[in-house]
Amino acid sequence: MQLNYKHMFESFPENSQVWIYSSTRFFTNEEEVFITTNLDQFIRQWATHGTDLFANATILHHSFIVIVADENKVKSSGCSIDSSVRFIKDLGKELNIDFFNRMSILLKKEDEYKRIHFSDLSNHLEYEMFNPMVKTLKDLREKFILPVSESELIR
Repeated sequence: MQLNYKHMFESFPENSQVWIYSSTRFFTNEEEVFITTNLDQFIRQWATHGTDLFANATILHHSFIVIVADENKVKSSGCSIDSSVRFIKDLGKELNIDFFNRMSILLKKEDEYKRIHFSDLSNHLEYEMFNPMVKTLKDLREKFILPVSESELIR
Protein backbone atom coordinates (compact mmCIF):
# COMPACT_ATOMS: atom_id res chain seq x y z
CA MET A 1 0.00 0.00 0.00
CA GLN A 2 1.45 3.36 -1.04
CA LEU A 3 0.76 6.22 1.36
CA ASN A 4 0.14 9.70 0.07
CA TYR A 5 2.49 11.81 2.16
CA LYS A 6 1.35 15.04 0.45
CA HIS A 7 -1.79 15.05 2.59
CA MET A 8 -0.21 14.14 5.89
CA PHE A 9 -0.91 16.57 8.71
CA GLU A 10 -2.91 18.82 6.38
CA SER A 11 -3.64 21.42 9.07
CA PHE A 12 0.08 22.01 9.63
CA PRO A 13 2.28 24.35 7.55
CA GLU A 14 5.13 22.92 5.49
CA ASN A 15 7.79 24.41 7.76
CA SER A 16 6.51 22.49 10.80
CA GLN A 17 9.22 20.65 12.69
CA VAL A 18 9.26 16.86 12.25
CA TRP A 19 10.91 14.20 14.39
CA ILE A 20 11.08 10.65 13.05
CA TYR A 21 11.89 7.73 15.31
CA SER A 22 12.72 4.58 13.39
CA SER A 23 12.24 1.21 15.00
CA THR A 24 14.73 -1.59 14.56
CA ARG A 25 11.83 -3.91 13.79
CA PHE A 26 8.19 -3.79 12.68
CA PHE A 27 5.53 -3.19 15.32
CA THR A 28 2.95 -5.83 16.08
CA ASN A 29 -0.72 -4.81 15.94
CA GLU A 30 -0.86 -4.84 19.74
CA GLU A 31 2.24 -2.64 19.94
CA GLU A 32 0.73 -0.16 17.49
CA VAL A 33 -2.38 0.16 19.67
CA PHE A 34 -0.18 0.66 22.73
CA ILE A 35 2.06 3.20 20.94
CA THR A 36 -0.89 5.13 19.51
CA THR A 37 -2.65 5.32 22.86
CA ASN A 38 0.48 6.55 24.64
CA LEU A 39 1.46 8.87 21.79
CA ASP A 40 -1.98 10.51 21.78
CA GLN A 41 -1.77 11.01 25.53
CA PHE A 42 1.74 12.47 25.30
CA ILE A 43 0.85 14.86 22.46
CA ARG A 44 -2.21 16.15 24.35
CA GLN A 45 -0.05 17.22 27.30
CA TRP A 46 3.17 18.15 25.44
CA ALA A 47 4.12 21.71 26.33
CA THR A 48 6.94 24.21 26.29
CA HIS A 49 7.32 26.56 29.26
CA GLY A 50 3.72 25.83 30.28
CA THR A 51 2.22 26.49 26.84
CA ASP A 52 0.74 23.57 24.90
CA LEU A 53 2.49 22.81 21.63
CA PHE A 54 0.45 22.51 18.44
CA ALA A 55 1.48 18.98 17.60
CA ASN A 56 0.32 15.66 16.24
CA ALA A 57 1.82 12.23 15.68
CA THR A 58 1.33 9.06 13.71
CA ILE A 59 2.85 5.67 12.97
CA LEU A 60 4.07 4.95 9.45
CA HIS A 61 4.82 1.59 7.84
CA HIS A 62 4.57 -0.26 11.17
CA SER A 63 8.07 1.02 11.84
CA PHE A 64 8.21 4.79 12.35
CA ILE A 65 6.84 7.16 14.95
CA VAL A 66 6.43 10.62 13.42
CA ILE A 67 5.85 13.70 15.57
CA VAL A 68 5.09 17.08 14.02
CA ALA A 69 4.90 20.49 15.72
CA ASP A 70 3.72 23.79 14.22
CA GLU A 71 6.45 26.10 15.47
CA ASN A 72 4.80 29.13 13.85
CA LYS A 73 2.28 29.01 16.71
CA VAL A 74 4.51 27.87 19.58
CA LYS A 75 8.24 27.22 19.30
CA SER A 76 9.41 24.00 20.94
CA SER A 77 12.10 24.43 23.55
CA GLY A 78 15.02 22.26 24.55
CA CYS A 79 13.01 21.05 27.53
CA SER A 80 10.00 20.09 25.39
CA ILE A 81 12.23 18.27 22.90
CA ASP A 82 13.98 16.50 25.78
CA SER A 83 10.59 15.39 27.14
CA SER A 84 9.65 13.91 23.75
CA VAL A 85 12.98 12.04 23.54
CA ARG A 86 12.46 10.75 27.09
CA PHE A 87 8.94 9.64 26.11
CA ILE A 88 10.27 7.71 23.08
CA LYS A 89 13.08 6.16 25.15
CA ASP A 90 10.56 5.02 27.78
CA LEU A 91 8.31 3.62 25.06
CA GLY A 92 11.29 1.74 23.63
CA LYS A 93 12.16 0.26 27.03
CA GLU A 94 8.55 -0.82 27.58
CA LEU A 95 8.39 -2.55 24.17
CA ASN A 96 12.03 -3.64 23.92
CA ILE A 97 12.51 -1.58 20.74
CA ASP A 98 15.49 0.61 19.90
CA PHE A 99 14.31 3.90 18.37
CA PHE A 100 17.78 5.46 18.39
CA ASN A 101 19.86 3.09 16.25
CA ARG A 102 20.71 5.37 13.32
CA MET A 103 22.71 2.63 11.61
CA SER A 104 19.60 0.60 10.76
CA ILE A 105 17.93 1.76 7.53
CA LEU A 106 14.61 0.50 6.19
CA LEU A 107 14.48 -0.05 2.43
CA LYS A 108 11.68 -0.98 0.10
CA LYS A 109 11.36 -2.32 -3.41
CA GLU A 110 7.77 -2.72 -4.54
CA ASP A 111 6.13 -4.63 -1.65
CA GLU A 112 9.39 -5.99 -0.24
CA TYR A 113 10.82 -4.34 2.87
CA LYS A 114 14.36 -4.90 4.09
CA ARG A 115 16.34 -3.55 7.02
CA ILE A 116 20.04 -3.11 6.44
CA HIS A 117 23.04 -1.60 8.15
CA PHE A 118 23.83 1.90 6.93
CA SER A 119 27.21 0.75 5.60
CA ASP A 120 25.47 -1.62 3.16
CA LEU A 121 23.45 1.08 1.34
CA SER A 122 25.65 1.11 -1.76
CA ASN A 123 24.76 -2.55 -2.35
CA HIS A 124 21.05 -1.70 -2.63
CA LEU A 125 20.90 1.02 -5.25
CA GLU A 126 17.80 -0.52 -6.83
CA TYR A 127 15.79 0.09 -3.63
CA GLU A 128 14.06 3.10 -2.19
CA MET A 129 14.85 4.14 1.34
CA PHE A 130 12.99 5.81 4.15
CA ASN A 131 14.93 9.01 4.64
CA PRO A 132 16.08 9.51 8.24
CA MET A 133 17.25 13.06 7.44
CA VAL A 134 13.74 14.55 7.22
CA LYS A 135 13.37 17.57 9.53
CA THR A 136 10.34 19.50 8.18
CA LEU A 137 6.84 18.56 7.11
CA LYS A 138 7.67 19.67 3.56
CA ASP A 139 10.56 17.19 3.50
CA LEU A 140 8.38 14.45 4.98
CA ARG A 141 5.80 15.03 2.26
CA GLU A 142 8.33 15.17 -0.57
CA LYS A 143 11.45 13.27 0.48
CA PHE A 144 10.54 10.63 3.04
CA ILE A 145 10.90 7.87 0.46
CA LEU A 146 13.62 8.34 -2.10
CA PRO A 147 15.84 6.18 -4.28
CA VAL A 148 18.91 5.00 -2.40
CA SER A 149 21.01 6.37 -5.26
CA GLU A 150 19.68 9.91 -4.54
CA SER A 151 20.28 9.81 -0.80
CA GLU A 152 22.80 12.12 0.85
CA LEU A 153 23.80 9.05 2.87
CA ILE A 154 25.18 7.26 -0.19
CA ARG A 155 27.66 10.01 -1.00
